[in-house]
Amino acid sequence: MRRTAALLLAALLLAPATAGAAPPARSGFAEALSRAAPASFGIYGLDDRRQAALPAAPSPSRFWHVGAGFFLDAQGLGVTAAHVVEGCRQVAVKLSDGRVMTADVLAADAESDVAIIRLPTTLRAAPLLGRAATLRPGDWVIAIGEPFGLGGSAVAGIVGGKNRHFADDPVMSYIQTDLTMNPGNSGGPLLDAEGAIVGMNVRTVVGQAGTGGLSLSIPIELVLQIARELQRGPIVRPDLGVDFHDLTPVEALRLGRGMVNGARIEAVRAGSVAEQAGLVVGDLVVGFNGRPVDSSADLAVALLTWREPRGTRFTVFRDGGFRELVLRADALH
Repeated sequence: MRRTAALLLAALLLAPATAGAAPPARSGFAEALSRAAPASFGIYGLDDRRQAALPAAPSPSRFWHVGAGFFLDAQGLGVTAAHVVEGCRQVAVKLSDGRVMTADVLAADAESDVAIIRLPTTLRAAPLLGRAATLRPGDWVIAIGEPFGLGGSAVAGIVGGKNRHFADDPVMSYIQTDLTMNPGNSGGPLLDAEGAIVGMNVRTVVGQAGTGGLSLSIPIELVLQIARELQRGPIVRPDLGVDFHDLTPVEALRLGRGMVNGARIEAVRAGSVAEQAGLVVGDLVVGFNGRPVDSSADLAVALLTWREPRGTRFTVFRDGGFRELVLRADALH
């Protein structure tokens, strides 16, 4: 009897789970993707300039820009990267449910790389828009796009940093991620772990010798800001005429500062607004029109909405002290 009881106990312990038992919990981002998928789409734009530049006519796909985009509302207003639709006479859109249609490019701002388009369709519900401001380094993020034409492809990674600015991008600040993005991802949505759209994917910075770099996305708050202004008409920004970057630790020590806050002026173009305002190479801008500038990204974002040069005020650190520079109306020419 003891042997029989022992065998029965062993059988119970080794038996598989019954059919009525709950399946193991799933991990991953499938739910987040299912929430965001209806708001995303692929973009294929026919570029006549590329076709004219080729001596022969191989596959028509050689003449298409491939990218992605997403809806901003349920009435068919969408957004993508401006370089995806630049020069295209026809923009074909592929929705997540497989439908294909032609979209109209309403307006584009090449400087910020944002374009708004109109799709002849509606959504059952408005897209879920999140807040990039709440992202933290280390948070999970997801990108949806059309890499190499592979529709609705998703990749996941983490936020590497925020408020990233580059000297060759005077009016933009980016979210940095380690997402693996390829041609065809530009213009697609960046999602948080819940599936809310928190940015638009636009660039990948490749390391030396082609090594893996980092990817950049425009925060959704800036995308919406630019889209609203584009709906009112073309965006015409004054050209400040400077190149600027974050203050490096070495530069901070040379200036006798214990912090790396501010935007360091590294070039001033002759005859520019900046020159007329009195900015010089080496100035550290720490204030712009009364708002603090803690990084080059702060200055770049401020320039996004800067429209009137007259009366523009800069607070700069120069020669060990602070100065206020004001662009007078009679200084402009």
